[in-house]
Amino acid sequence: MTKKNFVGDKKMKLPKTQTVVFANQKGGCGKTTGSVSVAAALARLGYTTTIVDIDPQCNATDSFGVNRDELAKQRKFSVADAYMSKVALSNIQITLPGRFNDNLTVVPGYRGLSSVQPRLEAEMHGQLANEQSSDLDADDLRNEQRARLRSAITSLQGKQDFVVIDTPPDLGFLLTTALIAADWYIIPVFPSGYDLRGLETLARTVEKVRERYNPTLRLLGVLIGNFDPRAKLDRDIQQMLGEKFGGERIFSIVNRSVKHREAPIYGLTIFEHQGGEQGSEQYEQVAREVIERIEKALNITSTMPAKAEEEEIVEEVANG
Repeated sequence: MTKKNFVGDKKMKLPKTQTVVFANQKGGCGKTTGSVSVAAALARLGYTTTIVDIDPQCNATDSFGVNRDELAKQRKFSVADAYMSKVALSNIQITLPGRFNDNLTVVPGYRGLSSVQPRLEAEMHGQLANEQSSDLDADDLRNEQRARLRSAITSLQGKQDFVVIDTPPDLGFLLTTALIAADWYIIPVFPSGYDLRGLETLARTVEKVRERYNPTLRLLGVLIGNFDPRAKLDRDIQQMLGEKFGGERIFSIVNRSVKHREAPIYGLTIFEHQGGEQGSEQYEQVAREVIERIEKALNITSTMPAKAEEEEIVEEVANG
């Protein structure tokens, strides 16, 4: 891989780039839908945003209609190059011409990303054997490998308002690297007892990452998707999550909608597939809450556009 993906300069709204990871080891809980929709909503509101796809399924990449096979033919970088070759994300991200007023870029995924850890492990053992190093040196090398995504993101500091990371459904190497790289994490859940049981394991993983690598990592909130307000179970789980994390940590609910399942098939976000309807409006509200919570934590004046200005931005985005 040799070619750089050109991205034009855009002006930031926030004083510092904020990295937000969607984390849950369970599959089918709305990680990709949430990360794609929130990233798109942030861009619609005028914030420069990069979405990073580290899930080997590459669903976030596909959701934006990015043709990974074509990128490979053009010898463009993927996120795997950040891990294997220490390529900066600024050299990997690609634009989506004519969409979201060029506020949104994508760091495309790679189907073979699950092989990255064993390849790095083999590389490490080869290096240790050649240098006759100790186990302590092995620990140092593993820690450097876990920090490669964070290092790659530094190239976007001061250039993008938000870096949003979509993660795989497990607690392995890739999710760990995302938590090490992030300022914030969002827990996406669907109303299910299985989802709730897995949160304790996620909490232990986050705490270990805080202790060893990233003490400033903070929970931004819990995003409940696929919600059916008529179902007692859904309402009960909403209440339990509020009691566990605090009601102020629960984002606005995203209701169940077939449109969320349809949009990725066409390589579109919910805003392009169902603009102005409930599904897109709910995710736009979640994005506003993301901005408000981060601004409050940073103790800065609101950077969100006034309603009239916001409508003007959205209209400009819609018209290309």
